[in-house]
Amino acid sequence: MRADTLVPVPDTADWTPIAPPEQVNGDLSQVLASMDALQRAWADVVRQARPEEFKEARARSLRRHAIETGIIERLYSVEWGVTQALVAEGLSAEVAAREGGIDEGALETIKAQFEALELLSETAGDTTANDSDLSVTLIRQLHVTICRTQAGYEAMDPFGRLVQSPLHHGCWKTLPNQVVRSDGTIVRFCPPEQVDSEIDRLLLIYRTTAAALHPVIRAAWLHHAFVSIHPFEDGNGRVARALTLLVLLRNRYAPLVVDRFSRADYISALEAATDGDLRPLVRLFARLEVVALRAELERPTLPAAAGGGAVDVAKAYVERLRALHSEDTATDRAAGVRDVASALLPRVVDYLRQVGASLADTFTPLDPQAHQSVSSAQPGDERSTWWRAQIIRSARASGFYSNVATGTWWAALTLTVMGQRLRYVVVIQKVGRGETGVLALTVFAEVLTGPSEVNASPGHAQLLAESGTESVTFVHSDDVDQRWDEVEATMERTLAAAVDGFAFGLS
Repeated sequence: MRADTLVPVPDTADWTPIAPPEQVNGDLSQVLASMDALQRAWADVVRQARPEEFKEARARSLRRHAIETGIIERLYSVEWGVTQALVAEGLSAEVAAREGGIDEGALETIKAQFEALELLSETAGDTTANDSDLSVTLIRQLHVTICRTQAGYEAMDPFGRLVQSPLHHGCWKTLPNQVVRSDGTIVRFCPPEQVDSEIDRLLLIYRTTAAALHPVIRAAWLHHAFVSIHPFEDGNGRVARALTLLVLLRNRYAPLVVDRFSRADYISALEAATDGDLRPLVRLFARLEVVALRAELERPTLPAAAGGGAVDVAKAYVERLRALHSEDTATDRAAGVRDVASALLPRVVDYLRQVGASLADTFTPLDPQAHQSVSSAQPGDERSTWWRAQIIRSARASGFYSNVATGTWWAALTLTVMGQRLRYVVVIQKVGRGETGVLALTVFAEVLTGPSEVNASPGHAQLLAESGTESVTFVHSDDVDQRWDEVEATMERTLAAAVDGFAFGLS
């Protein structure tokens, strides 16, 4: 059942009014500190960027949000290739057509959602505003814009039948609503007659108690509190995700995107928040904020689209690159990145050797010839250019531009059982063009189908697993010891998924 389905529940039905947020830092401190370190590196790059570069990077982020927020709600589907093209080039039917096309109604809905996000970005960028920029008027206006192309929604009549009802844009609901969880339990939202007072209470808490929280915690609380009220007939999730961006943008963070790949984690985190634990939602938002910050480190190619010819484009690049490389801090960032990667790679190699040996031993009763090997490379090694296509793909899956030309470290585990080979590669790569001072640890795993055990191309390998948004980000000043638990947890999850797919293929 959709979260926004209106149902005839008694006025006396139980519901939980919103409450002020509790202090939830605790075990979140390291997660938030790591994210804030990346935010500072991102802010350095933003200061160096030309205004048109930053504007385009921000537009890409908002276009991605505009597409994914409707996919989360199952309003439409958009193929991944089409999504990538629309994000990179703009929301037009011509762009979508090159990758297979998009439903006209879906595109119009996406455009409406993008318009709402632009409004929000302008509001957040108003330096004369303060917390009063979150108001009943803004909430209603967001709903009107986001749902502009939506005439109706699916509801349930008093006899339990699903019917189409007209959607009243910008108007509070007049019937109760609820959601049925996957385990069958029912969560009832704020009764219609209490919406006005609960929205007023939300705004008061937002401006007082919640104001002292870390911005990501504050954003998570606001998101869940708004969803708990569910003030509109439909579109509450889309409005809540937009409001999350208001908090982040006002505090100079990048606009995070809850995408199709995070949907299950997102729903689970919201359920945990409803049960009284906001931490999973904060962790999810922190992880997605890291992805958003990394994505905005990718500067757009300075285009001939800006109106100039080849010489104009070259001049623009020269101007930007001189600014980048003339700073003393660029050298410091480059040295710091090398230090972090050089400290991290041996620990990854040791981990793969230990786990690889255990895996080979585990498969020995099935195949006495089962064996494993571990190899590695760093910039300057001939082997560092291996798997370029896979490394770039894993970066794209994690939402950033991979600077493979100036810095890639990797470690690979190859496991052979019954003549089948699993290759699991951990890649440490620079993020963004230029010396951003940021590294990402990504992972990909493949079953080899070609003759080469070591350097098979993507065409000779079947993808089993990728780290995606669960990749680990480092800045040039990070202490690897303090971050190792995150790295190990990422490798454990992705290697387990890879082995599961590999073993299934042996049967």
